[in-house]
Amino acid sequence: MSKKYERTRPRLLVICKNQQARNDLVTLLTGYGYYVDYVDSRAAGVLNYRAHKQAIIIMDVPALPQYPERMFKLFSMYRRNPVILIAAQINEEAAVYPYMQQGVYDIVQLPLKPGYQHYILRRLVEHSSLMAQNEFMKYMLSLGLLGIPVCVAALILLL
Repeated sequence: MSKKYERTRPRLLVICKNQQARNDLVTLLTGYGYYVDYVDSRAAGVLNYRAHKQAIIIMDVPALPQYPERMFKLFSMYRRNPVILIAAQINEEAAVYPYMQQGVYDIVQLPLKPGYQHYILRRLVEHSSLMAQNEFMKYMLSLGLLGIPVCVAALILLL
């Protein structure tokens, strides 16, 4: 596989303590063409996210922090609005709702339903890409606005 292709593939992070669920997620996501990093602990996931700033984070229920408020604090130090999905069995969905109220985007139901998951991920990768472009444009605009007084001052000095 060429390096150019690897750079253009969206990169996802799977943090999953359940080995079977992790294997299923990685197999499905790589089959869709995503570049997938996977770890089995939240601490390793934060370190991996710090290094690569993946477009989407998928966590299973056992990997979730005890308090929903900590969910985004762990990752927002490295990216302003991290996109997080939670992989949960149907019987675990009630435990996920407090995290949804804190800003988790969606639930990935286990066992996986392949067609539906691809639609959700493709939509979120596009959202993440647009948010990154938006942040870059805001940064460039602020630099431009800061440069106007400098240019005006330089023109005044030249005259």
